[in-house]
Amino acid sequence: MKHTKMRPIGLLSLLVALAMVAAACGDSGTTTTAATAGTDAAAATTTTAAPTTTAAVEEMALISDECPIPEPAEAVTIDVMAWEFPVTAQIAQELEECETDNVSINVQFLGSDEANDAISLDLATGSPEFEIVATTDSRIGEHNSEGSGLLDLTPYIEKYRDEFDLDDIADPFWEGGTIDGEILGVPLFSNTMHFFYNTEILEANGITPPDNFDEVVAACAVLKDAGFDDPFNLNLSANWSWEIEFNSVIKAIGGKVLNDDNTPGWDTPEGLAAVNAILALNDACMSDAGRAFGIDDAEAALRAGELPMATIWASRAAQMDDPENSLVVGIIEFGPALYTNADSLRNGPGFVDYYSIPADGSVDPEFVFLAIMAAVDLESQNAAAAHQSVARSSASNPDGPRNGAASAVSVAEGVGTRSKSPALDIVSTILGDALLEITASGADPATALADSAAAYIEEATEQGLIT
Repeated sequence: MKHTKMRPIGLLSLLVALAMVAAACGDSGTTTTAATAGTDAAAATTTTAAPTTTAAVEEMALISDECPIPEPAEAVTIDVMAWEFPVTAQIAQELEECETDNVSINVQFLGSDEANDAISLDLATGSPEFEIVATTDSRIGEHNSEGSGLLDLTPYIEKYRDEFDLDDIADPFWEGGTIDGEILGVPLFSNTMHFFYNTEILEANGITPPDNFDEVVAACAVLKDAGFDDPFNLNLSANWSWEIEFNSVIKAIGGKVLNDDNTPGWDTPEGLAAVNAILALNDACMSDAGRAFGIDDAEAALRAGELPMATIWASRAAQMDDPENSLVVGIIEFGPALYTNADSLRNGPGFVDYYSIPADGSVDPEFVFLAIMAAVDLESQNAAAAHQSVARSSASNPDGPRNGAASAVSVAEGVGTRSKSPALDIVSTILGDALLEITASGADPATALADSAAAYIEEATEQGLIT
C-alpha cells in the first residue's frame, strides 16, 4: 500500500489538477469508493441494483486469510482519501492486506478540512477518481448531495450480512450513515470529545478534577497563580472547531443550531448563553498563544506535561500513554465531557466515521465493498481497538486506550450526533467565521450571531435549502 501524506500547502494545485481530470478526495470522517467498472451499461447509480455474483467471481480464489475476498482476474487500483490519526492509519494497514499483484491500494492522507474539500470536488465532477472516501455522520448528507453522490450500499450489506457478521455493528452506527433509507457508509469507529487532565499538576495544586465549566474556571484561577499561562484548552483556533464547540454547548443547554426546516436556531437566548459560557472559559483559562492551539498542538502540550487540562477528541487518548512520544505515561487521566452548568447535558458530541463509495466510479463497486469488509472484519477491528472505540460490538484489545469509560459516559449523557442536513456545511462556514471573530477581533457576540443568521438565511435560500 502506498501511503501519501498530502500537505495543505499543496492543496490548491492538487484541486486544480483533480478538477482537470475529474478527481478529488475525502474527509476526518468521510469515505469514498468506486462504482461499476467496464462498460457503460455496468456503471453504478446512486441507488445500487441488487448485486449479482458472476460465475467468474464465484470461481476466484480468495486473496488470503487476512483478506478473505476474491482475487480479481484483472488489475484493480483502489484510491482512498482520508485524514490521519492512529486509528485511521491502522485501518489503512488493514486495507494493505488486500494488496496482490492484481490489487493496488493507494491511501492519501490530508488534513480533515482539505480532505473534505477534495472529496467534494471529486464528487462534483460526476466521474469520481477515488474509490473509497472517509466521511462522518455529519458530512455524509453534504457529500451525498454533490455530483452523483454516494453509492447506496444496502444491497451489498444485505448480501454479505451473514458472511461478514454485519449485525455485530449496532443499528445506531448504521443509522448515522443512512439517508432516506439508503445506507451510504460502512461504520469504522466512533469518536467524541471529553476532559483530559494531568493528575500530578492538579494534585500538586489541591484541585479536584472539574466536572463543569464553573469548576474549570475556578481551577484555572488557581493554576494561573501557580504560573501556568494556559491552564486549560478548548479548541477555538479555527471556524470549524469553534462551531463544533458551540454546537455542543447550545444543544447541552436546550437549544439547537439548525431547526428542522433548516432555519437558523442560534440567534436565540440559548445561542447567546452558549457563546458566553465558552467565552468564560476563554477569558479565564487561555492566553492568545493557547487560543491559537489546534488539536495537534493541544495533544502535544498534554503529552509534554505542559498543559494541565483540555477538552479534546477521545481519539487522542492512546497517544498519552505512548512511551516513545509522551512524557506523561499513566499521568493523564480522563473525565467525561464537561457539563456547561448543573442543568445541562454533558457537552459530548457523538461522531461516527465511515468508509463510503462514490456513485458512478470506474471500479466494480462490489469489489470495493468487499475490500472495505476485509478492513472492518473482527480481526481488523480488534487491531483498530488499540487506538479507538470501534464499530463492532465484539471487538476488543487489551492494549486499548484507558479512556473507554469516559468516552462511553460522554456519549450516553451527551448531546448526540450532529445534523445530517446539507445546510450544515453553510452553517459551519458562516457561523464558524462569526464565532471566530468574537475571540479573534472582539466582535460583539449578539451582533455576530444575528448577522451570521441573516447571512446564512440568504445563502441557504439561494441554494434551495430554505423555502
